[in-house]
Amino acid sequence: MDASRYFEEMHRAMSAQKNNSSLLLTVKVQDLGGADAYLELRQSPNGRARVFYSTMGRRNLNFQLFRKGWQLCHNASGEMTGQFPTRAESLLDSADFSACIRDDALDAGRTEIILRELRRAAGTSRSCLPQSAREGAMITVESFVGRGGEWNYWSTRAADCLPIAAILCWLGDFLAGTERRTLQSSPEAMALAARWQAELASPFAQPADCVQRPAPTVSPSAPRRAAQQVQNPRWQSILAVLATV
Repeated sequence: MDASRYFEEMHRAMSAQKNNSSLLLTVKVQDLGGADAYLELRQSPNGRARVFYSTMGRRNLNFQLFRKGWQLCHNASGEMTGQFPTRAESLLDSADFSACIRDDALDAGRTEIILRELRRAAGTSRSCLPQSAREGAMITVESFVGRGGEWNYWSTRAADCLPIAAILCWLGDFLAGTERRTLQSSPEAMALAARWQAELASPFAQPADCVQRPAPTVSPSAPRRAAQQVQNPRWQSILAVLATV
């Protein structure tokens, strides 16, 4: 199964699950070995955002389609009773892609920062041509915020698209395994995402009367005051016992 068909079917299944939401961002992680991943960031009319992502890469999906084709031409005893399908179209039509999709809520703080960065990068684009598998995975990001934008880069060169790569570091938290490590492999992108995360952590407000005043400076030559003598008779007896120890 080619990657374009995989991404297309995943997009259809995700759109069917959240048809009343607006599409903000799509992310395609295409590994030349077939360990692909697809994500969509969608926003509901009430302003809440959800992350939809596939849990089955193209390589695993190919295995499932082969398994289904094998079952169609064999009986329970393993005897061949028919011909293996020569085309995968019928298998794809009967495949339940919605079973391979999960979705999670994205908190309002990170959603606002992502929208802010997508508005800043609106109208820009970047593309690179495939060269070799040594470049890592091909990442294609398409934005639908404002004037939109499209970025295509290798995972080993995520620093060239730093704000976009930092957004994917957050979205990569919803993935697992190779796909997550692919989106979070850039130290520069992880550092920028951590800086954004620090913006969300607001310090506790302190009342004006609780502000600590600077301690008065004491001149080195000024004599130190003797410690006040404890007036409590009970404490005096305790101190007397401690002095003899």
